[in-house]
Amino acid sequence: MQNTDDYSRYVELQKQLKQASEAYYKDGYSPMSDQDFDFGIKELEAFEIAHPEWKNPESLTAVVGSDLLNHFQKVEHRIPMLSISNAYSKEEVAEFIHQALSSVPQATEWICERKIDGISMSLTYQNGILVRAATRGNGSVGDDVTANVKTIADIPHKIDGAPQGLLEVRGEVYMEFKTFEFLNDELEAQGLKGFQNPRNTASGTLKLKDPQECAKRRLRFFAYHIPDAIGTQKHSENLQMLKAFGFPTNEFWTAHNTEEIMQISDRILEGREELPYPIDGMVIKQNDLELQQELGFTSKSPRWALAYKFKAERAYTQIHSVDFQVGRTGRITPVANFEPVRLAGTTVKRATLHNFDEIERLGVRVGDTVGVEKGGDIIPKIIEVDLTKRPEHSVPIAAPEYCPVCGMPLSKKEEQVDLRCENLHCPAMRQCLFEHFVSREAMNIENLGPALIAELLDAHKISNLADIYDLTQEDLVSLDRMAEKSAQNVLDAIQKSKRLSLENLLFAIGIRFVGRTKARILAKHFRSLQKLQEATIEELTAIPDIGDRIASSICEFFKDPVFKSELDALVSKGLETQFTGEVKDHFAGITAVITGTLPTLDRNAARKMIEENGGKVSGSVSKKTSWVLAGEAAGSKLQKAQELGIPIHDEAWLLNELSNLGS
Repeated sequence: MQNTDDYSRYVELQKQLKQASEAYYKDGYSPMSDQDFDFGIKELEAFEIAHPEWKNPESLTAVVGSDLLNHFQKVEHRIPMLSISNAYSKEEVAEFIHQALSSVPQATEWICERKIDGISMSLTYQNGILVRAATRGNGSVGDDVTANVKTIADIPHKIDGAPQGLLEVRGEVYMEFKTFEFLNDELEAQGLKGFQNPRNTASGTLKLKDPQECAKRRLRFFAYHIPDAIGTQKHSENLQMLKAFGFPTNEFWTAHNTEEIMQISDRILEGREELPYPIDGMVIKQNDLELQQELGFTSKSPRWALAYKFKAERAYTQIHSVDFQVGRTGRITPVANFEPVRLAGTTVKRATLHNFDEIERLGVRVGDTVGVEKGGDIIPKIIEVDLTKRPEHSVPIAAPEYCPVCGMPLSKKEEQVDLRCENLHCPAMRQCLFEHFVSREAMNIENLGPALIAELLDAHKISNLADIYDLTQEDLVSLDRMAEKSAQNVLDAIQKSKRLSLENLLFAIGIRFVGRTKARILAKHFRSLQKLQEATIEELTAIPDIGDRIASSICEFFKDPVFKSELDALVSKGLETQFTGEVKDHFAGITAVITGTLPTLDRNAARKMIEENGGKVSGSVSKKTSWVLAGEAAGSKLQKAQELGIPIHDEAWLLNELSNLGS
């Protein structure tokens, strides 16, 4: 009999881990620590052992996370690039060794290497010449990033003495701490948000479209594996051969039992702070290559290798002040400033306190001594307060009543935990407002990116959104590293944006609660900006999917003299104020959900196709869902749709449906 609470937990856990996996691999962002993610996977495995009927082929316990992007050519790996199972305790390491010896008693020699916190990379050489570099992708198919990888000085373009024919070399692309800190210093000088950590920065760098920009990031590489048989007998011999071929290889140690392995781990951990690059553990591999083949693989991992992950470092320091930062949406975030401490290779001097509920939960005050960790060696966070060291002069952290930047009163909705600044013209939000305005789903000004916006703001070339349309060639070429051709590309993109339909403008101007979908609904219904401006709350709420909150926000926006003035200025520049899109109703009344990685379309493109043909795209599956568009590595959404008996379609079906409309 199925336990409803257990199954609900299983489905919710699948959802959380899938979202974290997609953020990590696709966006280079880590919303949870490695340890939390790995423990979540173990919990999933326990559920699936107890209830095998719950498991589907797309479960995260059976597939490798995917970092595939649509703008790169795809490469099919001859030999799958699998992930390595993780362990966090001596007991788990001992169990791994025991399992191996149960299958292959002679597997007693193990190689221990530092686990570099970087990006797995496959290099293919033909007769000694580098012909292709590919990311791990989903384990079976990776992205071709050859042009970017050729900018990495550690990677030889030609191998002297390499065997004739095909040779594959696998390793890790990484970024050194000094490079990471230099990049963040540059961004801070420009008033831009810094990168999250060296690993994610390396990942994002490999995905850049411009190899010259990639070269500036100074990535590094360690080789650690030759997946093909080349006449050697041991993994250690392969490492020595890679070094002879001219590849940088990391130091390794030989062990014969769990005790020796853990002693090596202690040695690696002790020397971690002296390393110029990030590591997050130790990799243990069976040294005998023939025994590796005997031990074999699961669908996800080799049985002859294990990653022993180090626990997050913790340091204690004293909080001396708390700042209140204002985000793009007006959200107020308290940030603790403390005496600098060294964690995971970088100096940390501040950490977010998230919100005032978290401050209350921790019981933290200014003056307290607190324990600080880097979750997954990424995001600094305050873990605990050492009450034994609380000074008499410690001060409770009070929530501000006014925005620290613009001075406007802050608000907090009953159902929310966050304080917010409601002033969309708050200077703290100007950079983000401009970034939102030019984004692809808004005015789609492709060549006007965050760095250029920051330069234009600093140079006082722009201060209001309408100023974008007054930019000249002279304004742009006066900036650093801006050539005439690049400047003209920006101006062309700006002029092109004027022809976009009304829904783009409605989304771009930043009306609160009006996202892409709602902007299109409003534009299709009213057909013109003037009619929308004249609409009453009653007229707005009569439209399907436009509720009281959205209607009130729209009316308040158009009544505000500051917002109206900015909108009038934009209209005066010649922007389209009519709905010019074609009204199509092929998917009218349809609510679709998109999940997984589609073969050729990204999710935004697929969503736009559905919405432009009258449909609605939701982020979750329910009984109201009409059908699900599923791609590779679809997870809990696909499973829920199958349970509810909702039709499942693929990209080919969608393209065929739309192509038939014109026939």
